[in-house]
Amino acid sequence: MLEDLRILNGTMTPEFDIYNNIYSVDVDEKVTSLVIEYDIEDGYTVNIIDNNDFTAGNNTVYLQIIKDKVIDTYTLLVYKENAKEVINYELYKEPLEVEEKLPEYVLPTIIGSCIFIIIIFFIIIFKKKAE
Repeated sequence: MLEDLRILNGTMTPEFDIYNNIYSVDVDEKVTSLVIEYDIEDGYTVNIIDNNDFTAGNNTVYLQIIKDKVIDTYTLLVYKENAKEVINYELYKEPLEVEEKLPEYVLPTIIGSCIFIIIIFFIIIFKKKAE
């Protein structure tokens, strides 16, 4: 006979009662099987069925308490929560737009370089025509 039943990685309701054979167990989305502790009388054995690969939603686990040819079955109706989408918005911050002010000498340097290149092209073009 089953004397006590505890679920270590879920919430079982109602609390164990030797006269109740059906229990609800709520587990979070990471649980794939129940961690079950139990106490039984001498001479009894326990067979646990379907305690693996839980899917989101409803699952059922059976505990068979066996002595000789007599089998008492306890049913655990396991509800596994759906995985929740988690978005870490800190990772998706909008990029900061930083306007850097150019040093004052950059604009005159660019203009001077452009004028210098234009003068060099004019000299090359007119020098060839003069020859």
